[in-house]
Amino acid sequence: MVLTGKRSEKGPACWKRRVKSEYTRLRQLKRFRRADEVKTMFNSNRQKINDRTDVLNQEWKTRRIQPVHIMTSVSSLRGTREVTIYFSIALH
Repeated sequence: MVLTGKRSEKGPACWKRRVKSEYTRLRQLKRFRRADEVKTMFNSNRQKINDRTDVLNQEWKTRRIQPVHIMTSVSSLRGTREVTIYFSIALH
């Protein structure tokens, strides 16, 4: 293959564009991979919570304590917000 002077002039600009696009692609891939890891960990934690809640509900049924109802899937919610729950027991 014979390189012409005209083609070699475009070389550095072409390579810069290729390097930039490859770098962008790799960063995007890393971001998507991280998002998938977060989703997987969230689902894993959710399953552990559901399993533990089921065990506690079974124990509480034998002790006649009202069971805790499992929340609906988070995927059905539009957005997530941080919530702080304040719990106090008033003694009379």
